[in-house]
Amino acid sequence: MVAGLSQASPTDTFMVSATITPGCLINQEIPSNGTLLGMIGSLAFGTASALSQDMHSASLVTSSAFTLSCTPGTPLTLRVDGGQQWDVERQLKRVNGNETLAYQLYQDAALQNAIGISQPVSIDTSTTPDNITLPIWGRLMLPGNLPAGSYSDELLVTLEW
Repeated sequence: MVAGLSQASPTDTFMVSATITPGCLINQEIPSNGTLLGMIGSLAFGTASALSQDMHSASLVTSSAFTLSCTPGTPLTLRVDGGQQWDVERQLKRVNGNETLAYQLYQDAALQNAIGISQPVSIDTSTTPDNITLPIWGRLMLPGNLPAGSYSDELLVTLEW
């Protein structure tokens, strides 16, 4: 170093930033718009006598292969279609037959808030953003005069965020 010369040490700043957009993961992946996920679970009303006139209720049990997680606070909406036998209401149809059995879906365990055909149902992602459960419960009243057999329906669930 030459005597009497000082070395310069200039300083300055630069910005660092990141943007996190809200979103959800289904089965640990970001699904593409319109992706079919397969069977997410089942709602089973159980077994009863053909003469039964009882009311049965059940909750959706999701498959262990289905997981849903969202960025906390992400506006998440669920829609459920009318099923395969929809007429005025959702209906189960007897396998190898034409008889139907009406049922209703609800967004609460108390069976107070019905889920209409393709009606948007808001799901809270702020309280539990990981392993979100879909709020779907069902109820049916057996008429006591249907033929014995298995009755089923298949519903399309759409998640929007």
